[in-house]
Amino acid sequence: MRSGKFPRMRTASWVSAAAAVLFGATTAAAWRKATLADQARREAEAALDAALEQVTVLTRIAEAAQRAFPQPQDVQFEVQRIRGPVDRFRLRNVGTGTATDVRFIVDPAEEQNRRIPTPQWLQEEPVTLLPKEGADFAASALSPVGGSWRIVFPAFVTVICDEAGPPRRVDLPTAVVAEDGVIG
Repeated sequence: MRSGKFPRMRTASWVSAAAAVLFGATTAAAWRKATLADQARREAEAALDAALEQVTVLTRIAEAAQRAFPQPQDVQFEVQRIRGPVDRFRLRNVGTGTATDVRFIVDPAEEQNRRIPTPQWLQEEPVTLLPKEGADFAASALSPVGGSWRIVFPAFVTVICDEAGPPRRVDLPTAVVAEDGVIG
């Protein structure tokens, strides 16, 4: 026997013990890292949930404000007179907003004058005009003028749409654009 405080161990036992201690330390470090990563993930998810809740609340507030104080749409109209077999007109939206359900109304003062034709769209479906877009309409009639029959045009049309607010009076031009774009 050897003298000393420790009993005699074989080399393999020392290596096994050292490997077990090293494995335990590595496992503990990995477990600690995994625990910290899981905690960080939970904190990030909680922060994300809180941020999404704030976005939802702010969206509701913004929608309520838009309903309470709607922004007026910038809808402006311009008319071109187009020469053809029968002259027609093109109503263009020169504003930045969309004009939906654009329609003509008869001015009460014009209603008394039966010679003035009522404007009619050249298409059947409701008219929606995006910015810089136009639609054609007819506004002429054969009417007795000074003892002979002549084609007459109104001096203006009254246009109304969902976004424009009160009806707008739009003067019809006397300058004519040919179908090929030449102004006459």
